[in-house]
Amino acid sequence: MTEAAKPRWNNAVASREEQRAQKRHAVLMAGAKLFCEKGYEGTSLDDIAAELNITKRTIYYYVQSKEEILFGCNKLGLEYIDEIADLCSDAALTPLERINKMVLSYADWVSTDLGACLIIISDRSLSTDHKKQLRATKLRLDLLMQSILREGIEEGSIRPGDPRIMTSAIFGALNWLPRWNRGAKPISYDMIAQDYIDLFVQGLKPRG
Repeated sequence: MTEAAKPRWNNAVASREEQRAQKRHAVLMAGAKLFCEKGYEGTSLDDIAAELNITKRTIYYYVQSKEEILFGCNKLGLEYIDEIADLCSDAALTPLERINKMVLSYADWVSTDLGACLIIISDRSLSTDHKKQLRATKLRLDLLMQSILREGIEEGSIRPGDPRIMTSAIFGALNWLPRWNRGAKPISYDMIAQDYIDLFVQGLKPRG
């Protein structure tokens, strides 16, 4: 093997750290799935180990507790919230276009186990520091929506109203999705998102 080929060969094999990160991610994803199905209190580390077909002892190599799994799930979910916020901060789009994009992206996010876990499972099981970190990221998206609505009201593309109430109504409807749409025959989230956009966007436009 030539010297030039060695780096390519070495990089083609995941390092021990990468493999550990991948397996830890699998633990978090299994946790998110079971938390949504059985609840946080109703899920044990034994359940998560059984879902992955590994021993409980093996799980402790990747996480130290069930709370760490919940916090890890929420951190992954919040990373996507940050991506949504960045995506919907594009000043080249109109306020209604940004709201449209946010509703679509948020509905897509809550259709995942990570998104549903963050919404369905209360953060009361987390430590105070963990709660603060999670709530700060959630607040970012809430304030962004209020800012977009306020901008639209000022320019006249959105009817007058309290941005806080409008934001609560929009996210309230979106956050309820994983609570009622996770049965045996869930409705397509794309279909729901389109219907919500019709309701929200039409409702936000100036009357008359």
